[in-house]
Amino acid sequence: MKMKITTKCLLLSFMCFFGGVEPLRILFMAPFPVPSHWFWLNSIVEGLLDKGHEVTAITNFRAKQPHVNYTEIILDPPFDLLKYSPEHLIYELKYRSDFSNLFLIWNVGLLSTKYALEHPKVAQLIRSDSEEFDLVISEQFGQEAFLMFAHKYNAPLVTISTYDFTDYLDLNAGFRAPLSFVPHILLPYTDSMTFTQRTYNLFFTLFDRIVRRIFYIPAQNALITKYFEPLEKRIGPLPTVQELERSISVILFNSHQATSPPRPEMPGYVKIGGIHIKEPKVLPLEIKEFLDQATDGVILFSLGSHIKSSHFDPGKVRAFVRVFGKMKQRILWKYEENDIKDLPSNVLLQKWIPQVDVLAHKNVILFINHGGIFGTQESIYYGVPMLTIPFYGDQFRNAYRSRERGHALVLEYDAITEESVSQKLSQLITNESFREMPRGYLTYFETISKAH
Repeated sequence: MKMKITTKCLLLSFMCFFGGVEPLRILFMAPFPVPSHWFWLNSIVEGLLDKGHEVTAITNFRAKQPHVNYTEIILDPPFDLLKYSPEHLIYELKYRSDFSNLFLIWNVGLLSTKYALEHPKVAQLIRSDSEEFDLVISEQFGQEAFLMFAHKYNAPLVTISTYDFTDYLDLNAGFRAPLSFVPHILLPYTDSMTFTQRTYNLFFTLFDRIVRRIFYIPAQNALITKYFEPLEKRIGPLPTVQELERSISVILFNSHQATSPPRPEMPGYVKIGGIHIKEPKVLPLEIKEFLDQATDGVILFSLGSHIKSSHFDPGKVRAFVRVFGKMKQRILWKYEENDIKDLPSNVLLQKWIPQVDVLAHKNVILFINHGGIFGTQESIYYGVPMLTIPFYGDQFRNAYRSRERGHALVLEYDAITEESVSQKLSQLITNESFREMPRGYLTYFETISKAH
């Protein structure tokens, strides 16, 4: 039975993305409330809609444009992530610890799942008998209880990893990655680890597996028991999270050979890294003019949707301002406040920046970012070197992998001084090797271009 569903799901999945099938009704579940995640996931939704499928999405973010085949189940108000993960802890480097990152993911995963399942519209969907779906697609970033919707609709199940490959998704597929050269996603290691690093990788990965099995997954099962009780009354005993995970037929990974070292994979693994990078849109006039007139190039300073450089320690903000004021390049800075005095004339502050579209501009020569996987892929696509300031999650891993490839330098938050910022920026701008495209990147450019 499992192989039968897997084959069906593989066929449905490939036809969904490449066409050649009657329109399907798809339930797309993305309850995690982070804008960058949805920005990437929404590119998949848009692709499904472009191919004529009907999509119902559980999300925190409203569509910018209505679509006749698109139905939203909006989680409004969204889960208050900052209530359970206060922002000041980021800048106090509380998540530099590998174990702090693990506990953060487990805690936020459980709390955000509980919050979404309690939402009246989601509860109504659980109780309703009027909906039918041909395929269920779910982001798997700590919302395992949502996999129960595939059982409810007796539909093939596709999951999406907004991260790269992860150990728990390998285990779901019945695969044990060789830990001698496959580091845990939260560790800042490459595939070339020292003996000490391999030993720690083994210990850390086993710790993750044990806690997930003993505490985390049982907590997700408890959420299923509580919130899917109406479903159990109608159709009988419900499967566990473990059984649901074993029924996953296809996993879409935000991964690509240009950003991830070689590693073993399984049938049903599909890498779609960079799928969100499309033809650049027209820039806002103020930004366009600022970039067009930059004869010596532009540095883009953007730390994504969750990290705010305006909340840096004031001394670190001043360090950047003083360095920028001495440079001949222009700086386009995503800065969320209006509190910088004596702002240099070569700096333009914006509370929001269309990051991908700016990176596409010919005059952008450097990207200061936080090591998020999306920004890393975008910088590689457009051949823009990076100065990366990692804070938590997979950012350290992405940052040090980029440095290993020769595409970036890393500046950790507590090391930010006027001297360190100046030295790193000077090295990135004057050393041409950072702008030379590594050999494997051409394939990356070509495959993404063909996909679009």
